[in-house]
Formats: sequence, structure tokens, C-alpha cells
Amino acid sequence: MKRFLTLLAPVFVAATLLSGDAVAWEPATTHAGLTEQAALSSSLHKRLQEQFGNSQGLYSMLTVPKKDAPQLFAIVSRLNPTHGYVPDASGRMSALSWLVLGSVVADVPAEHSRNHFFNPLTGEGLQNSTESGLTKRTHLALLRAGKGPSLAAGGMSAQAWWQSPENPLGYQGFATQFRKAVSAESLAERDRHLAGSLLAAGAMLHVLQDMGAPSRVRDDISAHQQQIGSADTDRGSRFERIAALSFGRLGIPKATAAPALASLGDHFSNAEGTGLADVIARSYFSAGTLPSSFKVTRNTGSSAFRVSLSKHLKRPAPSASSETSTTRFDLVAARNESGATWRSESGTCLAEYRLRSAKVHWSISDACALDQLETSLPAVTGYGTSFLQTLYPADFGIGNVDGKNALTLNAKRYGAGTVRLFAEADDGRRSEFFSAPSKGNIATLAFPLPPTSATRITALFDGIDAQGQPLLASASVEWPLP
Repeated sequence: MKRFLTLLAPVFVAATLLSGDAVAWEPATTHAGLTEQAALSSSLHKRLQEQFGNSQGLYSMLTVPKKDAPQLFAIVSRLNPTHGYVPDASGRMSALSWLVLGSVVADVPAEHSRNHFFNPLTGEGLQNSTESGLTKRTHLALLRAGKGPSLAAGGMSAQAWWQSPENPLGYQGFATQFRKAVSAESLAERDRHLAGSLLAAGAMLHVLQDMGAPSRVRDDISAHQQQIGSADTDRGSRFERIAALSFGRLGIPKATAAPALASLGDHFSNAEGTGLADVIARSYFSAGTLPSSFKVTRNTGSSAFRVSLSKHLKRPAPSASSETSTTRFDLVAARNESGATWRSESGTCLAEYRLRSAKVHWSISDACALDQLETSLPAVTGYGTSFLQTLYPADFGIGNVDGKNALTLNAKRYGAGTVRLFAEADDGRRSEFFSAPSKGNIATLAFPLPPTSATRITALFDGIDAQGQPLLASASVEWPLP
């Protein structure tokens, strides 16, 4: 059943509070909901239990002292505590909430928003290719001088941003926190760093989730300058606002399975074209990349119409001749006030068209956008689920192999790196007792006995995968082994 859409629904303003501009999936609603659904659809709960020794998994309470992260808590102080991702006075909240908080604050400061675009056809970030004409440029300049959107060209691509050292909540920050979540001496320190790793994981999820908005993968800045409120400066992406109003946070659909992906970067884009940016860019139009208008005559037939349409596409796909489009273009219906609809093979609205004065005009109505969201949001959640499971891998373990204590690795996935083992005493304090290089392409690696005081041992793999991409993994078991 189609979701009821009403533009009279309450508008959440956290995006404005955080960035000053409505330039992304709205953090308090869409991003928070997508992240929660991805986490709950994944095996992250079990992995936190097994790999970090947190028996409550996603619901383990983790504390970050306010003095350790003053900038973060300055941002958090502006958020609504009732939303469930604001720590208490001591800096304490659940692991799931830390993950969600990362996805909410990833657009802070506001200039980071320009790094949440990626064009899979060129490999570039935001170039503003849909901004043209002196009048439009002048108008946008006036908006930017006031309170309007401040997106500018030249941003780093999302594919580069999530792993850039310039991104404080990117992969490098995640890796630093992950290592300390395993290696820190005290339990309090480890919990603090685990919260930090989840915060960065949520922020990286935010960037990946933005690849689910067609305008962000089709270099369409104009789609983020649409009027979405009564004031002239209240502008942003109508498509993304519809997602917030229609699904909120709790109504985000359950995940559909993402394709098998070898590394974290492949979730964004890859040579096979199965990354989220690849799929969304070729499957949907955005407001500024619809086909241009063109003239037809009374004698224009379906084949001639498709030929004309192909000539007026701004991107190779969606295409009138593609396998995903089986629409019979109906120029009779297009003359009606409601117009006609171009649908994909699965029946999803791609665009609507109307015939006025012998010219075809294209648009994406709110109803059409909602139809697209009902198909695309489950896919976005699915990619997020897969990303989390790749970020916290489960194919690294500790066990008894042929009578020997050994680390077990997925030989096809793990490349060169270093393995470190830590012994944990009754009081929860950890100390390193073994370190060795791992050459890669091995299934087991023997290790010596830990100190006699050990009640738990934990292992850390720190290296690269078979594709040469960074890979971190952990495992933790009670000692002695059964």
C-alpha cells in the first residue's frame, strides 16, 4: 500500500540547527532512521558481543567523558535529548545511539556537505553542472549571501571524503578508535574508544546513505536549491524533504540485500557498477537532470518519440530503450491535466510528462518522488547493512586448530598485516602478550600461551585486504578455550 503523504506533517528542524542549510537527507529523521535500520538488520549486535566482549551488544552502555570531546558535546548540546542519541550528563548512552549520533552530526560543519556528492561517470564530486545562466548564478549568489543554501562546487567526492584524513569522522578516525577499543588497558578506556569508532562508523554511513539521493550522484546542485518553504531562502532538496515527511525516522523500510561487495569503497562505486552511487545514478532522474523538453507532431509515433527522447537525455540512463523501461509512451494521456507517467520495468515512476503546445515537458511530482523512495530507501538501508558488516568483519577468530591455539583468518580476504594479542585479567585490565606479522593468504596463525592470570584473550588484525584496502578485525574469547 502506498504511504500517505501530507505536506502538513510536522517538519523536523535538526538539519537546520546543525548546518544552517537543508542540503541533505534530514539528519534527525531520514539519516537516523536509515542508520538504525541498517544496524538492526546487520549482525553488528552479535559482533559487538563476540568481538569486544560487550554482552549487551548494541544496547551496551558506553561513556565518553565530556572533557574528552568538547567540540562534539558542543554540537550535541543543540540536539533534542528526546531523540535518543544525546548522551546523559555523564556522557553515557548505548552503542546504537553512538552510531546514530554519528550519522546525525556528519554534516557539521556545514561546508562538509559539499563533500557528499559523487558522480560515478566522472569519479568527481560536486561540480554544479546543472547551474547555468547568469540569472540563475546571480540569484544563487544572493541566496548564499543571505540565509540560503551555501553549497559550492569543487567539493571532494564522497568516495574520497569518507576515507580522507581531512574528515574528522572518516575512516582514519574510525581506525584509530577501533585499535584503541581493542588495545586500551582499562575497560572504561576501551568502551570510550568503542563509542568513538561507532560515532565515526555512523558518520561514514551518512555519506554512503547520501548516495541514495539521485541529485547527489548526478551532480545536480539545482535540485538542492528548490523552494521547500514559504520564505525565499527556505530552499533545499524537495526529494529529501519528502523522504523526511513521509517516512520520518521510524518508518524507514527494512533493508533489501545489497550485492556481494569485496571492500568498503565498493559500496559507493566499483568497476562492475554495483555500488550504491552506480545503481541510483542510472536508475533515477533528479529534478535538474530530467530530459529536456522537445517538440512532437500529431504523427509522432512511439518509435519516433523514443528516438527524440534519447536525443534529449542529459545522461545515458535511465534510457527510453533500456531494459528497465518498458513504458508505452502515451501522448494522448499526456495532453490531460494529470499527464502521463514513464515507469521502470518494475513499475516505479521515473518521471511524468505533459504535452503542451506540441511540446513535451518533464517533471517529478511529489507522488512520483514518493514512489521512487519506496523502492530506493530499502536499497540504501541494505547497502548500509553490508557496509557495517564489512567494517566490523566476522571472519577473524580465535580457536583450537589441530590441537594448537591459533588465529583463524579468511585466506581469500586477508592480506598482509600485523596481529596482536591481549590478555585480560579478572579486573578487566588488558596487556599485549604477542605480536607477529601476517603475510596474507593464510588460514591460521599459531600463538603462544597467554599469562596465567588471563581470563580472556582478544586479538587484533591491522593490515590490508586482498585488494590492498585497509582492513581491521578483532576477536575475543574467554580463556582457557573450551
